[in-house]
Amino acid sequence: MKKVFKLLILLALFFNFVALSKEVKLIHITDIDLNLKNAYKLQETIKEINEYKDVDFVLFGGNNIAKSDINNLNAFCYLLKKINKKIVVLMGSNDVLSSNGIDKKYYLKRVSRSKMHSKKPNYTFKKQGYFFVVMDGAKQYFKSTNGYYNKDELLWLDKTLEKNKNEKVIILQHFPILENSSKWIETAKIEEYNNILAKHLNVKVIISGHYNKNQEVRKDGIYHIVTENYSKSGAYKTIEIDLDYDFIATYLVKD
Repeated sequence: MKKVFKLLILLALFFNFVALSKEVKLIHITDIDLNLKNAYKLQETIKEINEYKDVDFVLFGGNNIAKSDINNLNAFCYLLKKINKKIVVLMGSNDVLSSNGIDKKYYLKRVSRSKMHSKKPNYTFKKQGYFFVVMDGAKQYFKSTNGYYNKDELLWLDKTLEKNKNEKVIILQHFPILENSSKWIETAKIEEYNNILAKHLNVKVIISGHYNKNQEVRKDGIYHIVTENYSKSGAYKTIEIDLDYDFIATYLVKD
C-alpha cells in the first residue's frame, strides 16, 4: 500500500509539473520567395509540416513571395489553406508594394485566416502563457531590401512592453536587429530599436529571418533566432521555448 501511495504522489507531482510547464513550439519558415515556378517545393514542405504533432503555430517569416505580384500572392494564399495548423504571416521587403496594387492592408486581409492573426501590421497575441509581439518593419511605398522600424512602430512597442511589463515577451519579425556584414540587407537604425529594448527586461526572445543565414546569439539578455533562406536551401526551423526553465531548443530541418 505504501508503494502504491508513493506512486500516486509521484504521478500527481508529474502531472502537476506538466500542467504548470509553459512550453510553446512553433515552426519558422522564412524567405520562401514563392512564385508560380517554385510553388511545388513549398507544397511538398507543407505536407511535411502537417505531420508534426503538438505545434502551436507555423510562422511564415516574411519575403513569402518572390515579388509583390498578385499571381504570386494568390499561389501563396492557396497553399496556406492546405496547412492543418494555426499560422502567423509576417511581411518582408518582397511582399508589399503599393504601386503593384498590394499594400499592407490588402496583403494582411488575404493571408489572415487564423484567430491568432491580425489585419494590422503590428499586433500582439498570447499563446501557452507567453506574450507575442509582431513587429512589421516593411516598406510599402517603394522597393527596398532594408527593413526599417519607424518611430510610430517603436513608440507602439515601447508602450506595449511597458503595459505588459509582467509578461514574458517573444517578438516575431522579418528584419533582424543584429548587425550584418552586408549593408544591402542590414536593418536600418537598429540602435533606436535597441534603445527601446534596453528600457524593458521582459523581452526574452526575438525570432527573425531576412539575413539569409542561420544564426543564434544571446545579446543583452535576449536570445536572437535567425532562420536561413528557405528558397535557397529548403530549410525551416522548429523552435521550442520554455522560459520558466530557460529552455530554448531549435532544430534546422534541411532538404
